[in-house]
Amino acid sequence: MKAYRLLLAALALALAAALVAWAIGTDPGYVRIERGRWIVETSLTFAVIATFVAVALALLVVWLVRWPLIAMLRRRRREGRTHYVRGALALAEGRPQRAEHQLLRASKLATLRTPALIGAHDAARQRGDAAREREILDRLSAQEDGVVIATVRRAAAELASGRAGAAIEMLVPLDQSERLPPAGARVLVDAYAARGRTREALPHLSRLRRGNVMSPADYDRYEAAILARALTETSDAINLRSLWAELNRVQRRDPAIATAYAERAAQLKLGDEAAREIEGILAKQWSEPLVEAYARLAGDASARLRWLEREAASHPNSAALMLALGRLCRELSLWGKAEDALQRALALGAGARAFEELGHLHAAQGLHERASRAYASAFAAARGETPAPAPRLAPRPDALAPPALEERDQHGVPRLPRPS
Repeated sequence: MKAYRLLLAALALALAAALVAWAIGTDPGYVRIERGRWIVETSLTFAVIATFVAVALALLVVWLVRWPLIAMLRRRRREGRTHYVRGALALAEGRPQRAEHQLLRASKLATLRTPALIGAHDAARQRGDAAREREILDRLSAQEDGVVIATVRRAAAELASGRAGAAIEMLVPLDQSERLPPAGARVLVDAYAARGRTREALPHLSRLRRGNVMSPADYDRYEAAILARALTETSDAINLRSLWAELNRVQRRDPAIATAYAERAAQLKLGDEAAREIEGILAKQWSEPLVEAYARLAGDASARLRWLEREAASHPNSAALMLALGRLCRELSLWGKAEDALQRALALGAGARAFEELGHLHAAQGLHERASRAYASAFAAARGETPAPAPRLAPRPDALAPPALEERDQHGVPRLPRPS
């Protein structure tokens, strides 16, 4: 193929030479240049050839003059890339001092200045040198393409220092001008949460999902934590209902989000409305913390007790359900049923919470000595110590034996004990 192209080029040159020879013919033309006493006379052919030769010589001279400068520039670029690679490797290897030195040398090259300064800032942050971090961020801010990332990193540093308000002031202008990157949106969400203004951060969660700044599982946990915090921060029942209505079905069924809603609803004395929501969620996905929060809701305690008793058939070994039953029975002054449920909760491992609730039960009946012993056991269990067994109000023949744990199938039918 190469020989074919050379042949075509030779034929083209021969054709061009033939055309020139035919055009010149026997008349090579005449050129006269006169300036003052200087007169130059020559043929047109020679003038054209001389012009081409002069241009070629001029280009050769220019190349010879520029060649040392071009060689120096290429060497500088090569050294800059080498410094950048060495700095990046040192940063990955955990040698921030060497990484910072190499990356700052690489930043002298204009094409590598911004990424090299970003890496140098990471190295200074690993070393814990706050003054050096600020200096590098100042240099990064001087770059047209480094202003946004420098602002985001300054805001992250302010947030880490406990100045969430300053971080918000830095990032809001970027958000308003639609220049806030996903990493900046993460810092802004955390800053709003730190200031107790989590609901203002919710519109930025979709940007985090689209930006893929974390894995899907990590994002789901992060979103659940932010939404739960926003529910906890609602000031009144109207805001709680409004925020709950904005959540989609998947978010409402998340145990952390639903538990936060139930706990805030209990604090705001919401009754049947919140109870119906929680019952629907528990019917789809069982959650121990959510059951406990459900028992603390205001409203018709009898209706909630009946619902828990129905659920006990499907979840007989749920410590949270037994604890919730004990709490509701105590509120309704059903002392015997309350004690039975709390004793079973203790057998199922409810620990300090069940002992505390048992203390409340005894205190409500005026049995202060028993209440004191139950509270002492609660403190011991909370500290990881072995608590004293809780005595029953009316000892039975098998009172010293812990309640047996029933095993039921998915339809709630008890199974026979397995042979030992």
